[in-house]
Amino acid sequence: MAVESTTLMSDAAKYLYDAQKASQASATSSNTLTTDDYWKLMAAQLQYQDMSNPVDNSEMMNQMVQMSSMSTMSKLSEAVANFSTVTNNLSTVTLTSYSTGLLGKEVTVAITEKDKETGESKIVEKIKGTVTGVDLTGATSVYVDGKKYELSQVMSVGDVPEEKKDEEQNGNKA
Repeated sequence: MAVESTTLMSDAAKYLYDAQKASQASATSSNTLTTDDYWKLMAAQLQYQDMSNPVDNSEMMNQMVQMSSMSTMSKLSEAVANFSTVTNNLSTVTLTSYSTGLLGKEVTVAITEKDKETGESKIVEKIKGTVTGVDLTGATSVYVDGKKYELSQVMSVGDVPEEKKDEEQNGNKA
């Protein structure tokens, strides 16, 4: 029995270092068990079990169900991570498409300032101009008539009529 356990140990040890690989980045960590490792251990357990005290079938089934559950959870975790990556990539593509679609368009940009009392941002000035460029490095920015603004500062695209105050609207109807 001791001879076989050293054989299993040498199989596990090969995951730590592989001299054939130029980089060990793809070598598997020794503290995780793969499905293949599980099946090797299960086969060794069945092969070398004591015939006078065999492994309980229900215990073996429980182990198999646990391994199957862990495998499924691992795959689900990978799927969620991939979905997150796809979502981030899609968001980046959408933002890039939107910002480059603004090129040559007239936009209104808000210049904001934080209120010292409330800490809220207030619009101090609105600037109308044509988008002449887009900076996609870091936070997406647009250049309006040669001056750089964050994409989040764009309030409107095109010629949007300004809203009249309620008093003016009510006064014109009377």
